[in-house]
Amino acid sequence: MTYAKKHLEGGIVAVDPLPDEKELSEYYARKYYQESDGKKSTYDATYTPDELEYKKLESRMTLQGMEENISKSGGTLSILDLGCGEGFLVREAAEKGYQVTGVDFSSFGVEKWNPEILKSCVFGNVYDFLSRNKESEKKYDVCILRNVLEHVIDPPSLLRQISDVLHDDGIALITVPNDYCALQKLAMEKKYIDREFWFAPPDHLYYFNTKNIVPFFETNGFAVLDMFSSFPVDFFLFHSGSNYVMDRAKGKEAHFARISIDLLLAKEGMDKFVNLYRAMAACGIGRDFTVVVRKK
Repeated sequence: MTYAKKHLEGGIVAVDPLPDEKELSEYYARKYYQESDGKKSTYDATYTPDELEYKKLESRMTLQGMEENISKSGGTLSILDLGCGEGFLVREAAEKGYQVTGVDFSSFGVEKWNPEILKSCVFGNVYDFLSRNKESEKKYDVCILRNVLEHVIDPPSLLRQISDVLHDDGIALITVPNDYCALQKLAMEKKYIDREFWFAPPDHLYYFNTKNIVPFFETNGFAVLDMFSSFPVDFFLFHSGSNYVMDRAKGKEAHFARISIDLLLAKEGMDKFVNLYRAMAACGIGRDFTVVVRKK
């Protein structure tokens, strides 16, 4: 299928036409559930020690942002990680004493990388879980959604379901790619890149950035409390020696350079590390960014 773009109110870009639920389910079934026949899966077969430490760092950064924005704390804090993937955040949260539940379509990543937290996870359709949870009226203090919102057909509907599972004073931390941002547009204008490489349907159906995300959440019943980004790997596009879009062979080097720099910066303390990326987000910079929101 050929996909075009449509511009929505507030500056959000969406895929046009949107696939239906059946088409999307079939696509992800083909893409993600091929572990049994030896094809490449979503989750890498191996990680270097630095990559593993970086995954832990990402989880700690998210938890730091959570802890700085919620009044309730300690072991009684209940966390729901929707789309928990390989389970690194669930593991970090559990080790800090939080009551955490991870939800994901597949158990493959958790079984491979963090099997010790399998008992804290639920596997299957995330929407079915949310429906059952609403019926049971179970509430959580925190809902974490990392790199999920851009994949769904109806983001406002998912936000309503997230609102249903949160206590009245609960918060959500939602991470999305920073797309159609000023840095990417500048790279196009300067001809450092020759295409909008981030436009990737049907994987990504909606495209958010640090500018359009605030009105989006405000419109959908949430107040934005905080925002912090991730390493601005798109900086590497501005030099021919590291431009991983024009030369895909440079992608691996850019990936490991980002990891090395972030691991170094984090040694100064998580508070300083998160504050650095708050400043980045305020400038519209960062490959991904996390928004901390509370129900209005």
